[in-house]
Amino acid sequence: MRPCRQSATKMILGFLLHLCHLVSSQYNQYTALVDKIEGTLDRAVKLHRAGQTQEALRTLDEIRQVFRVAVQLEPSEPDAYVAFAQAMLTSNQLNESIEAWESALERINAEKEPAMAQWALGRLRYARYGLVSMKRDALYAHGQGDLLESLKLVEEQLKIYPGFPSRYHDLATIQVMLFHFLEDSTNMTVASFQKSQDSAFHAWKAGLKERGRSKSDCDGRMFYSWKEALGFSRSLISLKPVTFGDESCGQNYCDHGAYVATFRDVGLSGDDGIIVDEKECQLFMASAGLAVDLAKNLQLLEIWGDPPAPHGGPRFRWFDVSQGRAPNHGAWETPMLVKKAASLVQFAGTSYFHIITEVFGRLWLLKEAGILDDPETRLILPKPFGFLAAGFKILTQGMGVSANRLIHWTSGPNDVLLRAETLYYANWELPVEFGKDGGHCPTPPSVLLHVRDALGAGFASAPSATEHLRPALVYIKRKQGEMRSVLHGEADFVQELKTWAPSVALEYITFNGQLKPKATARLFGRARIIVGFHGGVAGGSARSTSRD
Repeated sequence: MRPCRQSATKMILGFLLHLCHLVSSQYNQYTALVDKIEGTLDRAVKLHRAGQTQEALRTLDEIRQVFRVAVQLEPSEPDAYVAFAQAMLTSNQLNESIEAWESALERINAEKEPAMAQWALGRLRYARYGLVSMKRDALYAHGQGDLLESLKLVEEQLKIYPGFPSRYHDLATIQVMLFHFLEDSTNMTVASFQKSQDSAFHAWKAGLKERGRSKSDCDGRMFYSWKEALGFSRSLISLKPVTFGDESCGQNYCDHGAYVATFRDVGLSGDDGIIVDEKECQLFMASAGLAVDLAKNLQLLEIWGDPPAPHGGPRFRWFDVSQGRAPNHGAWETPMLVKKAASLVQFAGTSYFHIITEVFGRLWLLKEAGILDDPETRLILPKPFGFLAAGFKILTQGMGVSANRLIHWTSGPNDVLLRAETLYYANWELPVEFGKDGGHCPTPPSVLLHVRDALGAGFASAPSATEHLRPALVYIKRKQGEMRSVLHGEADFVQELKTWAPSVALEYITFNGQLKPKATARLFGRARIIVGFHGGVAGGSARSTSRD
């Protein structure tokens, strides 16, 4: 009897060992397939980057086939779903990625693997966000498409990622373009710009602490009024008045005058040269104020983003505004160091309107305050071209501002690019509240009048060159693709202007921005009527001109 029992026991053990071998072999085959999905994805990415698009698409089909085999072997395991979902997310096959992430989450035991579950949930959220983003980009069409639907999709993006600074800025930009169509548009737009800067400011502070650049306990502050900052901030030393304006105010504005600020131990960050005190977590916003997109100028930690990968890594990722085009997410660890400098760098500092009214306004103020008389003071400015070069030459004539004192600011990383022991910056309190008519980057009349006189004298022509020319009606024509550059019915509108101009003794002239600075100044010196449309407004259509 005992030999029979021993024989039976051996048979059972043998069967169990065989079964274990089969299960182990099947699971090894499963993990090999999961690894193959990841390896094949690497090959697909390399093919895509090499421009071999068709071959890359065929490689994605291989991944799909391997995935199907894997889930047949282990239908209740999450690994293949996770690998496939990540592969489809990386290759922008977002619908497939979303479906796979949902299936993976059904198979992940959230109680035993909470980090894995949270990470997968974040990846699902990111895939859904990507799908909305693709729809929005197609509809927005660089500002030429369906703005109302684009607005809804930006709002949907913000539901997925509340606190995303760039999306709040996008929301505000579209609201500006749709102000004719939205109720209470001004308050909504201002609130969106403010949310963008507030959320970016908190993400910047988190990044400073992560990099060890700030005090551990700094709450920080954004200063929009530098007069309020004086005495509160260790960096802002003084404000020297240059113009005093008229505090009695006009109908639509209050000219509070302008000043030159002196800072100690600050940096200039990003394309817009934002003045920062990293140690104290302080930002000094120049007159452009809420219009500035901070996410394009500062290093932000994605505190609005998804949890990290389950197997270690930082709590938050760095926000890469360049989307991979800039190395190291745009961080810059070796800023230029200068002892004394004056800056003309600002928001939109190479655009015509901002050059004429703001950049030249700041330059004139620096000149009047005697800042540029010091040969040791460097001058930071965009590389001069066109009107900027011509106006700079006029406004600095006879001052001896040599080329070796100039620091040309070019587009670069969204980080501190220069640190100054002493920095001078000309600025002013806003004469018109942001959001109100005329409140986009306004310069006080007490500054503009001086800039006009200085440039007018420099661009003046001999009387014989212009005295025989008739007064003009100038129509400013936008280049195709320039913001909202399509004016419906423009041809008929222009023809009407051409027909009407001679009846009031005006010569019709189209201005397309291609004239040189002096010729442009002469043309607009002849202008009695100037007609143009704003590039940031949606729904542009030509209407009949008034002949009263």
